[in-house]
Amino acid sequence: MAKENKYGNLDELLPGSSDEKIEPLSTSTRKRRRPSPALGAMQGERRPISVTDSLKEEKAQIERELKETKAIFEKERAELLARVEAERVNSSGKPIVLTMPITRQEVSFELKRIDPSLIDVSPENQRIQEFLDEISLSDILPSIKKQGQQHPGTVRPKEAGRYELIEGSRRLRSAVLSGIDYLALVGDVPDADVRELSLIENKSQDVSYYEKAKAWERQIKAGEFKNWTQLGAYHGMSSSNINRYKACAELDQDFIRILPSPSDMPLSYGEIAAKLVKKDEAQLTAKVQELLTLRKESSHEGAELVGVDEILKQLKSSVRAKYKNATIWSPVFYQSGQGDRSLRHSVSSKGTTKFEIDGVSDEELKDVVEVLTKKLGVKSVPIKSR
Repeated sequence: MAKENKYGNLDELLPGSSDEKIEPLSTSTRKRRRPSPALGAMQGERRPISVTDSLKEEKAQIERELKETKAIFEKERAELLARVEAERVNSSGKPIVLTMPITRQEVSFELKRIDPSLIDVSPENQRIQEFLDEISLSDILPSIKKQGQQHPGTVRPKEAGRYELIEGSRRLRSAVLSGIDYLALVGDVPDADVRELSLIENKSQDVSYYEKAKAWERQIKAGEFKNWTQLGAYHGMSSSNINRYKACAELDQDFIRILPSPSDMPLSYGEIAAKLVKKDEAQLTAKVQELLTLRKESSHEGAELVGVDEILKQLKSSVRAKYKNATIWSPVFYQSGQGDRSLRHSVSSKGTTKFEIDGVSDEELKDVVEVLTKKLGVKSVPIKSR
């Protein structure tokens, strides 16, 4: 007889209590074990890629393609320059077609000599033109003055017969200082390619950390990056390095002008200057102006320039603690009527007061010290042994 309770017939609920055959669980309803990633890899399965990894892979692929395209452009440009040199082209030549690195468009270029006053430097060019003088251009200016410009820059035509310089600003400034026309490849370069082409010049003479920092600062202000941290992450830089670039961007330009060339500055220059400003801005500013005057005189007289290490040394020395407006006292000599006692008093250029007393007893010397200590409000302290 089946057992019954308030829950019903228990025998019917127990396994095997019915004549009905219980079918085994199908393979689809069984709980499957998650396959091992290692086993999956051995069987040729590809590991799932996260969104972040996918974006990184896509970025790396784009960068590889960009690098390859830029290499093609530079190779074609180098071949063009070699052809120009071989054929001794003067004011014009046959149009040359080059493939652009970003848009991959084919652009036709023509070699021309242009009045430098008709050329405006592209805002995409990182190099700060005000820093280009006879001293910072000393590596190329003498040869351009003597032999003329041998390698053309790159420009694109603008309205009203003007041109926009894309690369070659150092050569352009040298042409201005030499009083000659500017040799350039002229072509309708697409906007998207201008920034990449403007970086070509920097391979021969890299822009300074300051100029690079100011260019990045402009990108942040333009909304290309939210802040310096995001920009640093994009360029794969450590937080300490991006902070150094930020300090460079905040420098007053006079700190750059005192250097032989902007490219001579170290990356830590901005941080060092910021610390010195906090110590004594007035003294530091005075030293910077002094070094600026010295640099200008050197450019006119051909004197040897002050190097970066010496400049840093002088800047640091200018803010060290010192007595300001110290009055120099020439030594004053005092003597008793009998000539048995004397006092010599002087003040050095550093503001140090010195007394030399002769012919007094120990008790009298104690009285003198007591008067001085009371007047100055000082007391004796133990002297540490060196």
